[in-house]
Amino acid sequence: MNIKLTAFAAGVLALAATPMTLAQDEPFREIVNITGDLYRATNNAHHNVFLVTDEGIILTDPISTDFATWLKGELDERFGVPVRYVLYSHYHDDHASGGAVFEDTAEFVGHDNTVVNLAAEEGNEVFAEVRAPDTTYSDSTSVTLGGKTVEMIHALPSHSNDSSIIHFPDERAVFAVDFVNVQRVPFQTMSGWGPITSWIEANQNLQSTVDYDIMAPGHGPVGTKADVDDTTGYLEELLAAVSEAVDAGMSLEEAQASVLMEDYSDWAQYDAWRALNVQGVYESLTAE
Repeated sequence: MNIKLTAFAAGVLALAATPMTLAQDEPFREIVNITGDLYRATNNAHHNVFLVTDEGIILTDPISTDFATWLKGELDERFGVPVRYVLYSHYHDDHASGGAVFEDTAEFVGHDNTVVNLAAEEGNEVFAEVRAPDTTYSDSTSVTLGGKTVEMIHALPSHSNDSSIIHFPDERAVFAVDFVNVQRVPFQTMSGWGPITSWIEANQNLQSTVDYDIMAPGHGPVGTKADVDDTTGYLEELLAAVSEAVDAGMSLEEAQASVLMEDYSDWAQYDAWRALNVQGVYESLTAE
């Protein structure tokens, strides 16, 4: 881990230890440097990243219209160059909404399935502020701006079937959302496009496909490639433990009381989602 990442992590820990003085309905927002010209922006529990070049900014998920409006003002003031690309991690509204704020200057890029998924949600107000990509790709693509290149690689289906691994080669960093976690248990029952084995395979594929050091997820702290290995280990141990409970004839409630995953009790959302993680695996194993 480089010195800048260490300083970033220390700042996050300090923030977590500081009592929040914001009004209850006022969002927490900030921009921090990860390394080099790569930055992370925060809107409460959601994060994106962006790369600054002399010719403009390569931005990932806009998150929401309100946040994107705030972010555009901050980018104009701090860097004085426009957003030229918006790269979608996947189509879900809590990450992809708000892109229209940047459409006067930016090209939008996403996976082929992003267009398909958004078309299937036509008329659903939840997705009303998600702007469809202008350009799509199948397996991988890249954008180059100001002498800097960012790669997009299709992740194996798990949380969604259109997830992109967004790789910043010069910064040796990756932005990946929802199917990847850093010291944080997965979201609730992990419902998505497949069973827990698909999540394991998606994480393993990321690790074998991309050479990187820094993991900047869409939720939770910035970490390292080793943290993603730890998440894969959690998923594998969870699957093994719940499989054993099912083989022993346990009910869901008994499995939830038995599969405690105590080695991960210090991870974020353990208390809120550990039992739901067990539920998701249990229900997929017993569905037939």
